[in-house]
Amino acid sequence: MPRSIRGTEPYRNKLLKLIPSEIVATYMTIQGLLASGIVIGQRDITRPVAWIVFGILFVLTPVYLRKIHGVVPNAQLAFTALSFAVWVYWLGGPFAIEGWHHAQLASIVLALWTLLIPMAVPSEQPA
Repeated sequence: MPRSIRGTEPYRNKLLKLIPSEIVATYMTIQGLLASGIVIGQRDITRPVAWIVFGILFVLTPVYLRKIHGVVPNAQLAFTALSFAVWVYWLGGPFAIEGWHHAQLASIVLALWTLLIPMAVPSEQPA
């Protein structure tokens, strides 16, 4: 399925195209590896590594979509990157390490974000 949102796509198709499933799956795999912590010598580097991984994947999301899937609309690229951040918040990740993760709030944010973004992102008009 092409990832660019075109014309009058159904809500479901827009939703699927706005969740960066490959990036989220990559993040979940790495988060599983970070769960036991990373200690080098006497120093626990889990916290900075968690933020670095989040940052790299956040920046990589629009690049990946543009280069691999040919997505052009900047609004779709931005909303998809924000979707990644919402999913990471829901999962905990570096937000949990900092004490900023609240499971109930994360669930509310994820549910509302997932419901609303397909309505907020404009469709690219077919050429």
